[in-house]
Parts: sequence; C-alpha cells; structure tokens
Amino acid sequence: MRALKSIFFAPSAAVLLAIALLGVLSARVEAADPALITTAPLTISPAQKTTRVLGEVRSLGMTTLVAPVTGQVAGPFLTSGMVAAGAVVARNTPADLTSSITSAQAALAFAQAQYRRTRALVAKKVLAQTTLDQAQRDLATAQGALAALKVKANQQVLTAPFAGMLHYLVAPGAVVYKGAPIATISGRGTPWITALAPPATAARLFVGQKALLATSEWRGRGAIAAIGADARHDGLVQIRVNPPKHNRLLPGQWVWLTIRQPTAAAFSAPVKALVMRGAKTLVYVVRGGKAREVQVRVVAQRGGRAWITGKLRAGQRVALSGSTRLADGAAVAQAQ
Repeated sequence: MRALKSIFFAPSAAVLLAIALLGVLSARVEAADPALITTAPLTISPAQKTTRVLGEVRSLGMTTLVAPVTGQVAGPFLTSGMVAAGAVVARNTPADLTSSITSAQAALAFAQAQYRRTRALVAKKVLAQTTLDQAQRDLATAQGALAALKVKANQQVLTAPFAGMLHYLVAPGAVVYKGAPIATISGRGTPWITALAPPATAARLFVGQKALLATSEWRGRGAIAAIGADARHDGLVQIRVNPPKHNRLLPGQWVWLTIRQPTAAAFSAPVKALVMRGAKTLVYVVRGGKAREVQVRVVAQRGGRAWITGKLRAGQRVALSGSTRLADGAAVAQAQ
C-alpha cells in the first residue's frame, strides 16, 4: 500500500523538471521586452481632395464629320475649299430609307384620294358619316408616317459647324458604316478640354477653379470654364476646361486633369500609420508605453500622407513600423 501511495502522490523527477521549465518560460514571457516601433507626430493641416479625370482636347480649328448611320453618301458634294458655317456637306442615307419615303408618299396620296372620294359620297348621303371619320384617321396616319421618315432623313444631313476648308474623305455614292469619316473641316479656333466626371465629383467643383493639365510631354495649368447641369453622358457630367493661351495641345489629344479641392482641417500622419482591420481603419497612439487603438476616418490621401479624423490630439505620436502587428494595450518602446 505504501508503494502504491508513493506512485500516486510522490511527484517524479520528470514532473518536477517540467514544472520548473514552465515556471522559467512564464517568467521569460512576463519579462519579455516591449515591441520596438518607430513613431511620428500628428499634425493639423487643411486636407486636399484630389480629383483626376481624363479629358479630350477639342477645337473649332478642325472637325471630322462622320456617318450617323450605315448607308450611302449622297450629295450635295461641294467643291473642296472654303465653306460657310451651316453649309450642307453631304447626306448619309440608309439603304431602306429612300424606298420607305417613296412608299409613304404613295400611301399618303392614296389616303388623300380616299378621303376626298369618301367625303363626296357622304355629302350625297351614299355613305355614312362613320366612313368619313375612318378615312380622316387613315389620312392622318399616313401624314404622320411620312413626317417621321422626313425627320429621320433630316437627321442624316451633315453640315459644317463653322467656316473652314472642306476636304472629302469618300467619293459620292459610297456606302459607309456608321461612324465612318466623311469629310474634314479645318478652321481657326481656340482649343478647350472636355472631360466627364461622376456627379458627386462635379458637385464639388466650381467655375474658375484651377486644374493641372498634363500630357506625356507637356504640363500646364487651366481653369474650369463650365460644368454641365445634367449627367446625360452615360451618367457622367461634362466639364469644360480652358487651357493657358500658350500651349502645345492638339485637337483630339488626351490630357490628364488634376483638380485639388481644399477641405476642412484634419489630422495629418504618414500613410504607414494606417492599419486596416476588416472594415475599420485604425491608428495606434502611443501613451505611457502602451499602444492604444483609435478608429479613424480617412478624409484625403496624397504623397505618402493621409488626412484623418477621430478621437485624436495634435502632437500625439502614432506607430509606424510594426503597427500591423500591434494590439490594443500592447507594450511598446520607441526606437531612437
């Protein structure tokens, strides 16, 4: 019995050694050095939201007239050379439009004849008044169908938007696809830049606001001249920017527009201080040798710095290196 008690109650040497090791390890964990991090101070400065959109250079100096629909290019073909603004340059007629107009004209002539005949017979009391009413409705339908086709035909007319030198790119009678170039007109005019922006972005812009302009080989500064009142361009708002007088821009060229918008003051810190935890954006403020988690909202970001708002104070230091491995309340030491 004593032997059994010694087996169950007397700790073996291995057990004692394990307990001793656990004690040493726990002592080491408790005595672990705090995380060594680098920090930066929070400052307060006006934030700047940057809007960047792609614009196209346009000018009355040159334009290309394109086919509005697939069809045949008909006259009048003017003599190449100077043309006045509004001059009819060509007509682009779909293959079936001419025949449709001819059929509609014949239908209208028939409806007119039927109406005259029915009216005469109704006057002689050979036919009832309801027959004349139906003939009148048929006449109105035929007139409407022909008018609609004529409107469609007028939409296919290409006119000179301004006075300039005319040069045709296709021969008379040529069949072209929709969007194919028909002619060019070269004139004189000051270029402008047209860009499209989301409504939320356009709402923050104002006429006269400066815009930085950039191509691969040119930099300049322009000003917003007009902001569209609707978003009919595929849900976007059209913006017009006037470039400086002396520029190297060419009609049809693409230009990047950068518009900076000052906003209210916010806390400024290096972007490295931001930590993403799920849907939250955090910074770790160092207080009393501890890292304290603070949720923030990013107002703007540019050039390696971020403007944020939250429960912060100017002058507080936020963790930079190692911030993604920190936890709220973790012991930290600032690198010298």
